[in-house]
Amino acid sequence: MKRLAVLLCFPLAVMAAPNDPPSLGQSLDAMIASRFRPELPGVAALVVKDGKPVLRKGYGMANVELGVSVRPEHVFRIGSTTKLFTATAVMLLVDEGKIALDAPVSRYLPDAPKHWDKVTIEHLLTHTSGIPNLTMDSGYWRTTARLEHTLEELVAPARTRPLDFAPGSRFVYNNTGYHLLAQVVEKVSGSEFFDFLDRRIVQPLGLGHTGPGDDKRFHPGLVTGYQAGPRPAMPIANSNLHAGGGMVSTVDELAAFMLALQAGKIVSPASLRRMNTSHVLPSGEATGYGLGEWVRTVNGHRLVGHGGYIMNFYSQLEMDIDAGIVAVTLHNGDRFGGDNEELSKRLIAAAQGQPIGDAGQ
Repeated sequence: MKRLAVLLCFPLAVMAAPNDPPSLGQSLDAMIASRFRPELPGVAALVVKDGKPVLRKGYGMANVELGVSVRPEHVFRIGSTTKLFTATAVMLLVDEGKIALDAPVSRYLPDAPKHWDKVTIEHLLTHTSGIPNLTMDSGYWRTTARLEHTLEELVAPARTRPLDFAPGSRFVYNNTGYHLLAQVVEKVSGSEFFDFLDRRIVQPLGLGHTGPGDDKRFHPGLVTGYQAGPRPAMPIANSNLHAGGGMVSTVDELAAFMLALQAGKIVSPASLRRMNTSHVLPSGEATGYGLGEWVRTVNGHRLVGHGGYIMNFYSQLEMDIDAGIVAVTLHNGDRFGGDNEELSKRLIAAAQGQPIGDAGQ
Protein backbone atom coordinates (compact mmCIF):
# COMPACT_ATOMS: atom_id res chain seq x y z
CA MET A 1 0.00 0.00 0.00
CA LYS A 2 2.84 2.41 0.79
CA ARG A 3 4.37 1.68 -2.61
CA LEU A 4 1.08 2.57 -4.31
CA ALA A 5 0.91 5.88 -2.49
CA VAL A 6 4.43 6.70 -3.64
CA LEU A 7 3.62 5.84 -7.23
CA LEU A 8 0.75 8.30 -7.19
CA CYS A 9 2.77 11.17 -5.77
CA PHE A 10 4.38 11.91 -9.13
CA PRO A 11 1.24 12.71 -11.14
CA LEU A 12 -0.19 14.71 -8.26
CA ALA A 13 3.00 16.73 -7.87
CA VAL A 14 3.12 17.45 -11.59
CA MET A 15 -0.42 18.77 -11.49
CA ALA A 16 0.77 21.76 -9.51
CA ALA A 17 3.22 22.81 -12.23
CA PRO A 18 1.91 22.18 -15.77
CA ASN A 19 4.67 22.15 -18.38
CA ASP A 20 2.91 20.90 -21.51
CA PRO A 21 2.90 22.95 -24.71
CA PRO A 22 0.81 26.07 -24.04
CA SER A 23 -1.26 25.89 -27.20
CA LEU A 24 -3.48 23.03 -26.02
CA GLY A 25 -3.79 24.47 -22.51
CA GLN A 26 -4.74 27.88 -23.87
CA SER A 27 -7.35 26.33 -26.16
CA LEU A 28 -8.90 24.39 -23.29
CA ASP A 29 -8.80 27.47 -21.06
CA ALA A 30 -10.59 29.57 -23.69
CA MET A 31 -13.20 26.86 -24.21
CA ILE A 32 -14.15 26.83 -20.53
CA ALA A 33 -13.72 30.55 -19.83
CA SER A 34 -16.22 31.39 -22.58
CA ARG A 35 -18.91 29.43 -20.71
CA PHE A 36 -18.54 30.82 -17.19
CA ARG A 37 -19.02 34.36 -15.92
CA PRO A 38 -16.55 35.21 -13.14
CA GLU A 39 -19.28 36.55 -10.80
CA LEU A 40 -21.48 33.40 -11.03
CA PRO A 41 -21.07 29.79 -9.81
CA GLY A 42 -18.45 27.99 -11.82
CA VAL A 43 -16.28 24.94 -12.27
CA ALA A 44 -12.95 23.42 -11.34
CA ALA A 45 -11.39 21.69 -14.35
CA LEU A 46 -8.44 19.38 -14.86
CA VAL A 47 -7.24 17.71 -18.07
CA VAL A 48 -4.33 15.28 -17.81
CA LYS A 49 -2.48 13.89 -20.82
CA ASP A 50 0.54 11.58 -20.71
CA GLY A 51 0.53 11.84 -16.92
CA LYS A 52 0.81 15.63 -16.93
CA PRO A 53 -1.85 18.34 -16.59
CA VAL A 54 -2.48 20.45 -19.67
CA LEU A 55 -5.14 22.41 -17.77
CA ARG A 56 -5.76 22.81 -14.04
CA LYS A 57 -7.85 25.85 -13.22
CA GLY A 58 -10.96 27.23 -11.50
CA TYR A 59 -13.62 29.46 -13.07
CA GLY A 60 -16.43 31.44 -11.47
CA MET A 61 -17.40 31.61 -7.81
CA ALA A 62 -17.00 28.98 -5.12
CA ASN A 63 -19.14 31.16 -2.84
CA VAL A 64 -21.09 34.04 -4.36
CA GLU A 65 -21.98 35.65 -1.03
CA LEU A 66 -18.37 35.86 0.15
CA GLY A 67 -16.88 36.59 -3.25
CA VAL A 68 -14.62 33.52 -3.15
CA SER A 69 -13.43 32.34 -6.55
CA VAL A 70 -13.23 28.67 -7.51
CA ARG A 71 -9.78 27.14 -7.16
CA PRO A 72 -8.82 23.70 -8.52
CA GLU A 73 -8.05 22.44 -5.01
CA HIS A 74 -11.60 23.18 -3.80
CA VAL A 75 -13.83 20.30 -2.66
CA PHE A 76 -17.10 19.54 -4.47
CA ARG A 77 -19.97 17.13 -4.02
CA ILE A 78 -19.57 14.56 -6.80
CA GLY A 79 -23.04 12.95 -6.87
CA SER A 80 -23.23 9.70 -8.83
CA THR A 81 -19.53 9.68 -9.64
CA THR A 82 -19.54 8.03 -6.20
CA LYS A 83 -20.78 4.88 -7.96
CA LEU A 84 -17.36 4.31 -9.48
CA PHE A 85 -15.89 4.12 -5.97
CA THR A 86 -18.69 1.78 -4.87
CA ALA A 87 -18.15 -0.55 -7.82
CA THR A 88 -14.40 -0.55 -7.19
CA ALA A 89 -15.00 -1.55 -3.56
CA VAL A 90 -17.17 -4.45 -4.72
CA MET A 91 -14.56 -5.59 -7.25
CA LEU A 92 -11.85 -5.56 -4.57
CA LEU A 93 -13.94 -8.12 -2.70
CA VAL A 94 -14.58 -10.05 -5.92
CA ASP A 95 -10.81 -10.29 -6.41
CA GLU A 96 -10.49 -11.69 -2.90
CA GLY A 97 -13.13 -14.34 -3.57
CA LYS A 98 -15.49 -12.86 -1.01
CA ILE A 99 -18.16 -11.74 -3.52
CA ALA A 100 -19.27 -13.47 -6.72
CA LEU A 101 -20.82 -11.33 -9.44
CA ASP A 102 -23.30 -14.05 -10.42
CA ALA A 103 -24.34 -14.78 -6.82
CA PRO A 104 -27.81 -13.76 -5.66
CA VAL A 105 -27.99 -10.78 -3.34
CA SER A 106 -29.61 -13.06 -0.77
CA ARG A 107 -26.27 -14.91 -0.32
CA TYR A 108 -24.89 -11.77 1.33
CA LEU A 109 -28.12 -10.26 2.65
CA PRO A 110 -29.99 -13.24 4.13
CA ASP A 111 -32.98 -11.07 5.03
CA ALA A 112 -33.56 -10.11 1.37
CA PRO A 113 -37.20 -10.63 0.33
CA LYS A 114 -38.09 -13.80 -1.58
CA HIS A 115 -38.89 -11.95 -4.81
CA TRP A 116 -35.24 -10.82 -5.00
CA ASP A 117 -33.99 -14.41 -5.29
CA LYS A 118 -32.93 -13.96 -8.92
CA VAL A 119 -31.29 -10.55 -8.40
CA THR A 120 -27.51 -10.89 -8.58
CA ILE A 121 -24.62 -8.63 -7.60
CA GLU A 122 -23.96 -7.99 -11.28
CA HIS A 123 -27.57 -6.88 -11.76
CA LEU A 124 -27.09 -4.26 -9.04
CA LEU A 125 -23.81 -3.02 -10.54
CA THR A 126 -25.25 -2.78 -14.07
CA HIS A 127 -28.63 -1.21 -13.17
CA THR A 128 -30.52 -4.26 -14.44
CA SER A 129 -31.95 -5.60 -11.17
CA GLY A 130 -35.59 -4.53 -11.52
CA ILE A 131 -35.60 -3.37 -7.88
CA PRO A 132 -37.52 -0.07 -7.67
CA ASN A 133 -35.38 3.08 -7.71
CA LEU A 134 -36.77 4.87 -4.65
CA THR A 135 -35.25 8.24 -5.58
CA MET A 136 -37.73 8.37 -8.47
CA ASP A 137 -40.73 8.30 -6.11
CA SER A 138 -43.00 11.32 -6.42
CA GLY A 139 -42.03 13.93 -3.85
CA TYR A 140 -38.87 12.10 -2.77
CA TRP A 141 -36.58 15.13 -3.12
CA ARG A 142 -39.05 17.49 -1.43
CA THR A 143 -39.73 15.26 1.58
CA THR A 144 -37.78 12.03 2.17
CA ALA A 145 -34.45 13.42 1.01
CA ARG A 146 -34.59 16.23 3.58
CA LEU A 147 -34.55 13.88 6.58
CA GLU A 148 -31.56 11.85 7.81
CA HIS A 149 -31.81 8.10 7.15
CA THR A 150 -29.64 5.11 7.92
CA LEU A 151 -28.56 2.87 5.06
CA GLU A 152 -31.11 0.28 6.15
CA GLU A 153 -33.88 2.88 6.18
CA LEU A 154 -32.93 4.06 2.70
CA VAL A 155 -33.57 0.67 1.11
CA ALA A 156 -36.38 -0.61 3.38
CA PRO A 157 -39.32 0.60 1.21
CA ALA A 158 -38.00 -1.33 -1.81
CA ARG A 159 -38.24 -4.63 0.07
CA THR A 160 -42.04 -4.62 0.10
CA ARG A 161 -42.54 -3.55 -3.51
CA PRO A 162 -42.68 -5.84 -6.52
CA LEU A 163 -39.85 -5.76 -9.04
CA ASP A 164 -40.29 -3.32 -11.91
CA PHE A 165 -39.11 -5.95 -14.40
CA ALA A 166 -37.48 -9.37 -14.51
CA PRO A 167 -33.88 -9.17 -13.26
CA GLY A 168 -31.42 -8.80 -16.11
CA SER A 169 -34.00 -7.99 -18.78
CA ARG A 170 -33.73 -4.20 -18.88
CA PHE A 171 -31.42 -1.31 -18.02
CA VAL A 172 -32.91 1.33 -15.72
CA TYR A 173 -30.54 3.60 -13.77
CA ASN A 174 -30.96 2.84 -10.09
CA ASN A 175 -29.61 4.50 -6.94
CA THR A 176 -31.26 1.98 -4.62
CA GLY A 177 -29.20 -0.83 -6.15
CA TYR A 178 -25.99 0.94 -5.15
CA HIS A 179 -27.21 1.41 -1.60
CA LEU A 180 -27.77 -2.35 -1.52
CA LEU A 181 -24.22 -2.88 -2.77
CA ALA A 182 -23.00 -0.82 0.20
CA GLN A 183 -24.92 -3.17 2.50
CA VAL A 184 -23.26 -6.15 0.80
CA VAL A 185 -19.80 -4.60 1.27
CA GLU A 186 -20.56 -4.03 4.93
CA LYS A 187 -21.77 -7.60 5.49
CA VAL A 188 -18.81 -9.17 3.71
CA SER A 189 -16.06 -6.89 5.04
CA GLY A 190 -17.38 -6.39 8.55
CA SER A 191 -16.72 -2.64 8.18
CA GLU A 192 -18.95 0.36 7.71
CA PHE A 193 -19.03 1.13 3.98
CA PHE A 194 -17.13 4.43 4.00
CA ASP A 195 -14.62 3.05 6.49
CA PHE A 196 -13.92 0.25 4.00
CA LEU A 197 -13.48 2.76 1.18
CA ASP A 198 -11.18 4.84 3.31
CA ARG A 199 -9.00 1.91 4.34
CA ARG A 200 -8.79 0.14 0.96
CA ILE A 201 -8.91 2.99 -1.58
CA VAL A 202 -8.75 6.51 -0.15
CA GLN A 203 -5.82 6.18 2.27
CA PRO A 204 -3.61 4.01 0.04
CA LEU A 205 -3.98 6.58 -2.75
CA GLY A 206 -3.42 9.54 -0.44
CA LEU A 207 -6.78 11.13 -1.25
CA GLY A 208 -7.05 13.49 1.69
CA HIS A 209 -10.21 15.32 0.59
CA THR A 210 -12.24 12.36 -0.73
CA GLY A 211 -14.91 10.72 1.39
CA PRO A 212 -18.52 10.82 2.57
CA GLY A 213 -20.19 14.21 2.23
CA ASP A 214 -22.73 13.94 5.03
CA ASP A 215 -23.72 17.00 7.01
CA LYS A 216 -22.34 15.75 10.34
CA ARG A 217 -18.72 16.28 9.26
CA PHE A 218 -16.62 19.29 8.42
CA HIS A 219 -15.39 19.37 4.82
CA PRO A 220 -12.56 21.93 4.59
CA GLY A 221 -12.58 23.65 1.22
CA LEU A 222 -16.14 22.59 0.31
CA VAL A 223 -17.74 25.03 -2.12
CA THR A 224 -21.36 26.19 -1.99
CA GLY A 225 -24.00 24.84 -4.38
CA TYR A 226 -26.48 27.04 -6.26
CA GLN A 227 -29.66 26.80 -8.26
CA ALA A 228 -30.34 28.97 -11.29
CA GLY A 229 -30.39 32.64 -10.43
CA PRO A 230 -28.10 32.05 -8.56
CA ARG A 231 -30.12 30.96 -5.56
CA PRO A 232 -29.10 28.66 -2.70
CA ALA A 233 -29.31 24.96 -3.47
CA MET A 234 -32.37 23.11 -2.16
CA PRO A 235 -31.54 21.69 1.30
CA ILE A 236 -31.29 17.91 1.61
CA ALA A 237 -29.75 15.47 4.10
CA ASN A 238 -26.62 14.43 2.25
CA SER A 239 -26.34 11.17 4.19
CA ASN A 240 -29.23 9.91 2.05
CA LEU A 241 -27.03 9.93 -1.05
CA HIS A 242 -24.65 7.37 0.45
CA ALA A 243 -23.06 4.82 -1.95
CA GLY A 244 -25.14 6.06 -4.87
CA GLY A 245 -24.01 9.68 -4.75
CA GLY A 246 -22.81 10.84 -1.36
CA MET A 247 -19.09 11.55 -1.71
CA VAL A 248 -17.00 14.70 -1.98
CA SER A 249 -13.66 15.10 -3.76
CA THR A 250 -11.41 17.36 -5.84
CA VAL A 251 -10.36 17.35 -9.49
CA ASP A 252 -6.82 16.25 -8.56
CA GLU A 253 -7.98 13.35 -6.42
CA LEU A 254 -10.57 12.09 -8.90
CA ALA A 255 -7.93 12.08 -11.63
CA ALA A 256 -5.48 10.26 -9.34
CA PHE A 257 -8.14 7.66 -8.52
CA MET A 258 -8.98 7.08 -12.20
CA LEU A 259 -5.33 6.86 -13.22
CA ALA A 260 -4.61 4.33 -10.47
CA LEU A 261 -7.69 2.28 -11.32
CA GLN A 262 -6.95 2.13 -15.04
CA ALA A 263 -3.27 1.36 -14.37
CA GLY A 264 -4.33 -1.80 -12.54
CA LYS A 265 -3.18 -0.56 -9.14
CA ILE A 266 -6.47 -1.18 -7.33
CA VAL A 267 -8.31 -4.16 -8.83
CA SER A 268 -7.10 -7.09 -10.93
CA PRO A 269 -6.81 -6.87 -14.74
CA ALA A 270 -9.78 -9.23 -15.08
CA SER A 271 -11.94 -7.07 -12.81
CA LEU A 272 -10.87 -3.92 -14.62
CA ARG A 273 -11.86 -5.42 -17.97
CA ARG A 274 -15.29 -6.24 -16.59
CA MET A 275 -15.71 -2.72 -15.27
CA ASN A 276 -14.67 -1.19 -18.61
CA THR A 277 -16.92 -3.39 -20.76
CA SER A 278 -20.49 -2.44 -21.59
CA HIS A 279 -23.08 -4.80 -20.16
CA VAL A 280 -25.13 -6.59 -22.80
CA LEU A 281 -28.78 -7.49 -22.23
CA PRO A 282 -30.20 -10.91 -23.24
CA SER A 283 -31.68 -9.15 -26.29
CA GLY A 284 -28.13 -8.41 -27.49
CA GLU A 285 -28.46 -4.69 -26.79
CA ALA A 286 -25.41 -3.06 -25.21
CA THR A 287 -26.41 -0.77 -22.36
CA GLY A 288 -23.37 1.53 -22.58
CA TYR A 289 -22.74 0.91 -18.88
CA GLY A 290 -20.18 -1.49 -17.43
CA LEU A 291 -19.69 -2.10 -13.72
CA GLY A 292 -19.96 1.33 -12.12
CA GLU A 293 -18.89 3.13 -15.30
CA TRP A 294 -20.40 4.55 -18.44
CA VAL A 295 -18.60 3.21 -21.49
CA ARG A 296 -18.61 5.03 -24.84
CA THR A 297 -16.51 5.80 -27.88
CA VAL A 298 -15.35 9.29 -28.91
CA ASN A 299 -13.33 9.78 -32.10
CA GLY A 300 -12.63 6.07 -32.19
CA HIS A 301 -11.23 6.01 -28.63
CA ARG A 302 -12.70 4.15 -25.65
CA LEU A 303 -13.90 6.39 -22.83
CA VAL A 304 -14.90 5.21 -19.39
CA GLY A 305 -16.06 7.16 -16.37
CA HIS A 306 -19.04 8.58 -14.53
CA GLY A 307 -20.92 11.79 -14.06
CA GLY A 308 -23.10 12.98 -11.24
CA TYR A 309 -25.70 15.54 -10.25
CA ILE A 310 -26.91 16.38 -6.80
CA MET A 311 -28.58 19.54 -5.59
CA ASN A 312 -26.86 21.63 -7.53
CA PHE A 313 -23.51 20.08 -8.06
CA TYR A 314 -22.45 18.44 -11.31
CA SER A 315 -19.42 16.23 -11.75
CA GLN A 316 -17.85 14.51 -14.73
CA LEU A 317 -14.87 12.14 -14.57
CA GLU A 318 -13.78 10.49 -17.80
CA MET A 319 -10.70 8.81 -19.18
CA ASP A 320 -9.73 8.01 -22.73
CA ILE A 321 -8.10 4.70 -21.91
CA ASP A 322 -6.59 4.42 -25.38
CA ALA A 323 -4.84 7.81 -25.31
CA GLY A 324 -4.27 8.15 -21.54
CA ILE A 325 -6.31 11.36 -21.26
CA VAL A 326 -8.31 12.21 -18.13
CA ALA A 327 -10.82 15.05 -17.94
CA VAL A 328 -12.48 16.13 -14.68
CA THR A 329 -15.02 18.93 -14.29
CA LEU A 330 -16.71 19.79 -10.99
CA HIS A 331 -19.52 22.38 -11.05
CA ASN A 332 -21.25 24.07 -8.12
CA GLY A 333 -24.26 25.42 -9.99
CA ASP A 334 -27.37 24.30 -11.84
CA ARG A 335 -25.86 24.06 -15.33
CA PHE A 336 -24.11 27.40 -15.20
CA GLY A 337 -21.79 27.11 -18.18
CA GLY A 338 -23.93 24.53 -19.96
CA ASP A 339 -24.00 20.76 -19.90
CA ASN A 340 -21.11 19.16 -18.02
CA GLU A 341 -21.05 15.97 -20.08
CA GLU A 342 -20.97 17.91 -23.33
CA LEU A 343 -18.12 20.04 -21.97
CA SER A 344 -16.21 16.90 -20.99
CA LYS A 345 -16.61 15.48 -24.49
CA ARG A 346 -15.17 18.67 -25.98
CA LEU A 347 -12.23 18.71 -23.57
CA ILE A 348 -11.41 15.09 -24.39
CA ALA A 349 -11.76 15.73 -28.13
CA ALA A 350 -9.42 18.73 -27.96
CA ALA A 351 -6.84 16.76 -26.00
CA GLN A 352 -7.08 14.02 -28.63
CA GLY A 353 -6.09 16.57 -31.23
CA GLN A 354 -9.55 16.89 -32.75
CA PRO A 355 -11.00 20.28 -33.72
CA ILE A 356 -12.40 22.11 -30.68
CA GLY A 357 -15.90 22.09 -32.12
CA ASP A 358 -15.83 18.33 -32.83
CA ALA A 359 -16.90 16.43 -29.74
CA GLY A 360 -17.12 13.16 -31.66
CA GLN A 361 -19.53 10.29 -31.27
